Amino acid sequence: MIEKLHRYRTLLVLGLILVAAAFVFGDFYGGRRNSAGGPRSVLGVAGKTYTSRDFQKLASGPVGLLQSMGDIAAFQFIFELAKGASADSDMAEKFFVGRVILRNARDEYGIHPSDDEVSAYIRKMRAFADTAAAPNPTGATFDEAKYKDFIDKTIGRFGMTENDFLDLAADMLALSKLKNILASGVVADRDTVALESKLKNQKIAVELARVDLGPFEEKLQPTEEEIKAYWEPIKDAFKTELRRKFSYVVVTPVFPPEPADEDPKETIADAAATDEAKEAAKKKREEEKALKKAKYDDERRAAQRKTDETVNTFYDLLVAEAEKPQGKTLEQLAAEDAYKWEVKTTDLFSEKAPPSEIDLTIRASSLGGKAVGELFKIHPTEDPLSKFTPPIPVGDGQWLIARMDGEEKVREQTFAEARAEARAKLIEEKATAAMKTAAEDALKKIKESVAAGKPFADAAKEAGMVESKSITDLTSARRPDAVTEPANLFQSASKVDPGAFADVIVESERAFVVQVVKREVTKDPNAETTLNSEVTMANNSNETLVFDAWLAAKVDDAKVDQLYKHQ
Repeated sequence: MIEKLHRYRTLLVLGLILVAAAFVFGDFYGGRRNSAGGPRSVLGVAGKTYTSRDFQKLASGPVGLLQSMGDIAAFQFIFELAKGASADSDMAEKFFVGRVILRNARDEYGIHPSDDEVSAYIRKMRAFADTAAAPNPTGATFDEAKYKDFIDKTIGRFGMTENDFLDLAADMLALSKLKNILASGVVADRDTVALESKLKNQKIAVELARVDLGPFEEKLQPTEEEIKAYWEPIKDAFKTELRRKFSYVVVTPVFPPEPADEDPKETIADAAATDEAKEAAKKKREEEKALKKAKYDDERRAAQRKTDETVNTFYDLLVAEAEKPQGKTLEQLAAEDAYKWEVKTTDLFSEKAPPSEIDLTIRASSLGGKAVGELFKIHPTEDPLSKFTPPIPVGDGQWLIARMDGEEKVREQTFAEARAEARAKLIEEKATAAMKTAAEDALKKIKESVAAGKPFADAAKEAGMVESKSITDLTSARRPDAVTEPANLFQSASKVDPGAFADVIVESERAFVVQVVKREVTKDPNAETTLNSEVTMANNSNETLVFDAWLAAKVDDAKVDQLYKHQ
């Protein structure tokens, strides 16, 4: 099938787009039609305007499809183009901008993968690997039936055709080539990588002592004047939190009751039956359970589909009514016989402290997160619809639709409001400085005592350190004890000569003094192969760093305009 790509570059009949993907990605960015009947303009990138249809074709559909594939290359492509995304909707937007910039770069650098190259690239994707077949010398065997099933049954759900997928694969391949071009002058030095490899493959023995922040904080009792003097020059850093109030509905599917999963009590006749009869009876019970489970699953899916369709219809009506001068309100629509949903209203609250009723987890999301995060992404304008969220998939098949009713904007806190936080920050800063000074003084004393022949533990105790310990098996793979050891212990000790001391390690609530007792490089029987792999990884890392910097600069130059926020 793959060998004849040109035969399949024809449009397939579009299936229904996944409801969750449409709501989370497409509709959030204006997928609903405007009063003129056409798709809304949602983004401006590098002086060009793109519509909700463009966004669906280049971002929301492809992102949903790539996430569904469970392929490492697919996930990597998303995150390469959507660096810094904090939620699915944000990720789709960043991916869209990144993909537009990538396509512009393809023309600029003349990167146009051929059909044969795209075919070969798809053949190597794990999503289409024949897991039952033995891998060939170049990797896993391509499963053409799996690919055909993907084309026939999967991509249509995301509003895509095979042609769209081939274009997506071409962009994935082009990204790899672009990274190679951009980083052509940045090549990892083999000797440096070899040295780093030796440092990483050490086994180190250390002596370790700790001092805690707590006692230094307890000694500090700043006066009112000191707190105010600390607050005054940085008072603009102390802000109130944005608080909002919402009216909302949570729509819950009416699922059928789960079938009971209890085996019948054994009768005297059952106990007296032959082994063959018992086995047959057991098989029959299992088949009956499987049939009940299949029926329940079908009924549950039907209930979910009915709820999804009802919510979709409701939101379409809500959009239509919001565009009318005197349209029906959320409350009026929800009260109609077709719905009879209860609309609840919150008090003002911050994103960090939402009411429990809407502190719901988003489902069908690769990044997870809470629905309240979507509520605080609302950018209200004169358009009444801008105050609504699209349906947000939450909980167990539920949907949340919310309308922002008001907000208390962020402002600078008064001294009275900021006093407790300012006092805590002042104490923390002074205590941390005092702890660091105490640890550095202790380091000097311990060095002198150890040089005079005193054991490290005794020297640390005399210097005022609260606890000391010996570690004989410190390696890069060893996970530090979070209670008694610093997170970067290996990195701090890896370049220190035996008998010498590392610089004081300061963490948020403690500081450490470390003496290296012994260092030895562990022998790797496959050292050359390992080094080759590490050089490749270093070059890949360089390519990623160069591409990230290039993309960030291009995004900045593109002056992305979020047009949907102005509507």
